[in-house]
Amino acid sequence: MKRPKLVELVLQNLLRKPATIQYPREKTPVEEDSRGIQYADLTKCTGCTLCALECPADAIKMTPIPQGYEIPAKNPKKIYPLIDYLKCVFCYRCVKICPVNAFIVTSKYDIAGPIQINSEEYSLSTVKKVSG
Repeated sequence: MKRPKLVELVLQNLLRKPATIQYPREKTPVEEDSRGIQYADLTKCTGCTLCALECPADAIKMTPIPQGYEIPAKNPKKIYPLIDYLKCVFCYRCVKICPVNAFIVTSKYDIAGPIQINSEEYSLSTVKKVSG
């Protein structure tokens, strides 16, 4: 009598190591050119809103630059793209459509957490804080 295939599979896999990675204890290897978070470099951004118009997931809202930050002269509207990473599908259409190449792209992917996740902290870190 021939053994059923299921028994053979169980016996073959009984002594193998698990196929899953114990994330976040073990970091997942990621290619350097993988699509991670992107955010606007406010020293380049002109506030043209093309990125927000082009976003298929409606993940980008144009937001006023808060008081206390140096506003570049090339941004007369004093606004910048705020990306909601929970809505973002990482298609990078915003990066491609930007006429001044203001977006910084990264391979950072581990952004899950209990707080609202958006690009505010990253984008505002590209401009100087005004003292006083």
